[in-house]
Amino acid sequence: MPNLTRLVLHNNQISNLTPLASLTNLERLYLAQNKISDITPIKSLTKLQELILSNNQISSISPLSSLTKLDQLFLSSNQISDITPLSSLTNLTELNLSRNQISDISPLASLTNLTELNLTNNQISDITALASLKKLNAINLNSNKVSNGNTLLSLPNLTEIYIHNNPVAKQVCPNNLDAICF
Repeated sequence: MPNLTRLVLHNNQISNLTPLASLTNLERLYLAQNKISDITPIKSLTKLQELILSNNQISSISPLSSLTKLDQLFLSSNQISDITPLSSLTNLTELNLSRNQISDISPLASLTNLTELNLTNNQISDITALASLKKLNAINLNSNKVSNGNTLLSLPNLTEIYIHNNPVAKQVCPNNLDAICF
């Protein structure tokens, strides 16, 4: 299958990704709801533009750092705490890291093409790294530990902020918002 560009393998009890390593023409790979913990084999899939790995058992995302063509990345409901490898993925426009164990989001500061970011249900308290994400349209910070939302006021393209279940004071009210949920 050397010409395969899209592969959908959701909900298949997959744990070993080694057979996928040779599918180097893949542009879209969907692997949600499996039993994946080691994503090392996908580091060779450098043509990937969209990758869905939600609802797995992933803790290390180091192999993702070589996937610089990624535009959309979904890693929700895993066991991720260190997102440093994402800092090289500067083409990302949509990123979902909800339901993980993330506290430090400083590696996201280099992802200046992001338009949608979901960080729901993590351990995030400091969001100052988001100040560089000027293209961001929508952000979900529900169920974290954010106490100061002032950084969000510097983001000119934000139209949606979801920040309920945080200790943040109700000071986040930019004029350009279509939706805001505390």
